[in-house]
Amino acid sequence: MNIEVLKFWFIFSFSLGCWTCVNLIVSRRGDKRVKYTLLSLIFLLLAPPFNAYVNLVSDESVRWLTVASQKLTWAYGPVMVAIIQHILLKPISRLSYSIQALPLLLVSIHDILNLQWLGDRVIIFLLFTHVFSYLACAAWLLKSERSRVLKITTRFKNTSYYWLIFVVAGLFLVMLTDLTIVTSVMLGHLPSLTALAIIGSVIAVLIDCIALFSIYQPEIFVHEIDQQEEHTTAEKPQLRSIELSPEAARQLDEQLDALIETHKPYLDEDISLPKLASLLGVTSHQLSELLNIHKSTNFYDFLNGLRYQESLRLLLNNDDELTIADIAYRSGFNNRNSFYKVFKEKTGVTPTQYKRNNV
Repeated sequence: MNIEVLKFWFIFSFSLGCWTCVNLIVSRRGDKRVKYTLLSLIFLLLAPPFNAYVNLVSDESVRWLTVASQKLTWAYGPVMVAIIQHILLKPISRLSYSIQALPLLLVSIHDILNLQWLGDRVIIFLLFTHVFSYLACAAWLLKSERSRVLKITTRFKNTSYYWLIFVVAGLFLVMLTDLTIVTSVMLGHLPSLTALAIIGSVIAVLIDCIALFSIYQPEIFVHEIDQQEEHTTAEKPQLRSIELSPEAARQLDEQLDALIETHKPYLDEDISLPKLASLLGVTSHQLSELLNIHKSTNFYDFLNGLRYQESLRLLLNNDDELTIADIAYRSGFNNRNSFYKVFKEKTGVTPTQYKRNNV
């Protein structure tokens, strides 16, 4: 391939990565935690095209840059699992981030300083263990929350969380590709360094584009058919008898409020009356009595009321400028239509109008 074409391609890949980083930093749209995770990934992906360009224009390679380009496989697993946790709305502590970054940091220092404490076979064994451990963890997380992932792909297309699924899929394939290349090298089949640099820069460009889509969510790529509004039965169940005294009902109500504050069960994809009753340590009949008799509501209206309150909090949050679709997903609604219906019933205006009038 013409060397000038290669130079242009590597400059383009590096420039697009820098532009994406700037957008992630400057744009107020989206969840900050998600943007910081994407920013760390894209920043790391700047190394392969930059290193490839330096090698084309210079007779001497830059050791730290070469090491950074070759050790990215150690970073893909932690970033992939972090992104999955963002998709599933699971909290991630700073300590967890720091611990998961340690393998990449230690291996990079080991190679940059040429310490030779660990042989190549040991490092390769650790790399395979590291990668397959994170692949197994990712598979377990996705399987355990498959209903939530299915909801995103079918009911919340073109949200930031929808595009994050493509990042996860890309990282999964990249990790397997890297292991294939490592295996090939172990067997004595040395791949072309130029070809590897091109592959790395192509991957970087694709992830840059997906990251930009997650911020700006262009409608042109997704033609979503409106879902049917969720119809739930508002009938009161036939209570066999009154079991709760006013004092017992008051105590159960306080217990329910505490559970909502700490666990936010309305965000659970599989929440049901029996499941919520189990979390409270009471029977379904007792919880039904509390909701229907003492709170004058039913289970589904109660859940939607909590989701509505969560959506208000997110709408008025000045730190993250989330799209309406992202807010509907993060509030626990089953689809955007349900969110709009409940919100307009509560406020008389659409979420967009409410945000425009109050932010």
